[in-house]
Amino acid sequence: MKKLILSAIFLLGANAWAAGDAGCGLGSVIIQKNSKLLQLFAMTTNSVLLTQPLGITSGTSGCSSRGLVMADKEVQYFVEVNQEELSREMAQGHGEKLATLAQMKGCQNEASQKAFGSFAQNSYERIIPAANTSATDLVHNLNRELATQSDLNKMCHGS
Repeated sequence: MKKLILSAIFLLGANAWAAGDAGCGLGSVIIQKNSKLLQLFAMTTNSVLLTQPLGITSGTSGCSSRGLVMADKEVQYFVEVNQEELSREMAQGHGEKLATLAQMKGCQNEASQKAFGSFAQNSYERIIPAANTSATDLVHNLNRELATQSDLNKMCHGS
């Protein structure tokens, strides 16, 4: 029985590791810094407490209904891959990558995406304060600035 439990824990942990981080689960909620050692602790916590299957099933602990990668991680990955072009489009207030980012942030119609573009352009210096701003900092700054935009949030999320 111990071998079965250890095998399940290993397989769940290996699956989470393959996602590039610890995946969703209690460990990822508690440990958010993305260093190798801390992600190993997060993966171990997810595996030992079996919070990842529970989170996937219930849509909690950062798990989305679409799989292991939560929405914030999708935005993070998108920004990392498209940061240079996205930065240019944010400065201009429009563009294909910026429209995709707006959709990922809940802005589904053309009017809300246009408002998101204007917001990004007006907040550009606070979202990307330096040329070497990391993707992680860009997303953090974007989320911080978005939190102050109640009208835009209403347009994008309908609440």
